[in-house]
Amino acid sequence: MAISRRRFATLFGGAALSAPFLARSVGRRATAQPTAAPVRFLAVRTPHGVDRDYWIPRHADGADPRSADMALGELTFEYENAILAPLMPWREQITVLDGLDTQVCKEGTREGVRTAHGHSEQGSLLTGAQPPADREGNYDGHPSLDFYLHARLPAPTLITASVEGTSGWKCMSYDDTGSPRPPEADPRAVFRAAFPEGFEPPDEDEPVVDYGAGEAAIASFADDALARLQDRLSGIEREKIVAHREAMAALAGPGSMPPGAGLAACTTSGSDGPSRDRSVGSVAGVTEVTRAHAGVIAQAFACGRARVATLQILNDYPNYYSDLPEVRTPEVLARYGDSFRFHENLVHDYWGADGDELRVLREGYCAGQRWATSNFAAVLEELAATPDPLDPMGGSILENTVIFWHNEFGHDGHDRQETRHPAIIAGGGGRTLRLGRYLRLRNIASDERVPHNRLLVSLAQAVGLSDVEYFGDRDLSGRSEYRGPLVELMA
Repeated sequence: MAISRRRFATLFGGAALSAPFLARSVGRRATAQPTAAPVRFLAVRTPHGVDRDYWIPRHADGADPRSADMALGELTFEYENAILAPLMPWREQITVLDGLDTQVCKEGTREGVRTAHGHSEQGSLLTGAQPPADREGNYDGHPSLDFYLHARLPAPTLITASVEGTSGWKCMSYDDTGSPRPPEADPRAVFRAAFPEGFEPPDEDEPVVDYGAGEAAIASFADDALARLQDRLSGIEREKIVAHREAMAALAGPGSMPPGAGLAACTTSGSDGPSRDRSVGSVAGVTEVTRAHAGVIAQAFACGRARVATLQILNDYPNYYSDLPEVRTPEVLARYGDSFRFHENLVHDYWGADGDELRVLREGYCAGQRWATSNFAAVLEELAATPDPLDPMGGSILENTVIFWHNEFGHDGHDRQETRHPAIIAGGGGRTLRLGRYLRLRNIASDERVPHNRLLVSLAQAVGLSDVEYFGDRDLSGRSEYRGPLVELMA
């Protein structure tokens, strides 16, 4: 579904492209293309919230990070009940954001929105909008970030995948009407949507993705607008426009190299789909389907069939977490019985427990979330194993993908679940985002809030849309605390 420029301007406070920005961006791309691959975007979600105190890195002595901005190499994820332990090998390619809040879920600025508990902010994470009161998942004209980015980045497919299906208010992706976009649970179907049956990779001497026509159209649009402006001006202002158009023409001249020229070719054809179907059936099956989806996403990114994707690794109802041996401790089984449910029993009780009960539940809860981390690490592995045909430096798809891993609610569980929301930035944002860092965005013990809308702005800018200064609910676009990127995160 196409989104009009006027609609985006209304929703995002001027985020749509203007002619002057087009001129600037084309100029930058014309010089940067030979030395850098396009940046892709992937959002990953896992369920069940998080205990911030066992999610952050620590010093070797067990203390919380002593500074608000630290290299992860100085810290560790290896301590008792640490949730992010599987990410130790990836510390240089991730950044941990501490103190981010889905404050939009508590605003209540109009009728028909929800401010009470109910996992409501699952859709708010990527729309940046207030959740609907009816929990049907309609975000009232607010698309999710992936849908918005896909509309502005050239690629034929928007990948929306999940391990086991979901629908309604538990979806990650929303179209321009704010309606949920149910994900595809079968990796084979995700592959077929990206690679039609007759798809064949280009010859080795052809560009993998020819952005030339699109760039030419954008440049022509910008130059036409500038020409009309030039005709209306005189004197020094007219001379500035003339000089600018001449400079743009020089940048786009025969000395510029078309994207993909001289680089390795995509090798995936329409018959190279995964053999793994959607059936899960076990803990091991969750990881297998996760890897199959991640492999398809990597292939689609490599061949220019997609630049944006979402991957939901289960929602809160499938009970595979309860099958983990590290979760099924004798004390947990003694409390709940053999057929207990991870979310409805252990997770719900965790946030109200104390003393020895809290110790027992924490061991199982953190073990389950550590398994979720291992599945996210599997996604990183699949992307890292896929060469990027558009990278002149020979890098991987991981090195050229900005990844946002998040959860459906934050530290304070079912009472104040909008606070201290877990967020990991990973992959190839190093050109535009600071990686390998622990960033504490606010005083964790205070009532200060850092709206996650600013992270959404940062992600949009990280993939090249530097004109985006606000993303989210239309009622909040004028409030300064919701606008602009997280400056601590930007490179």
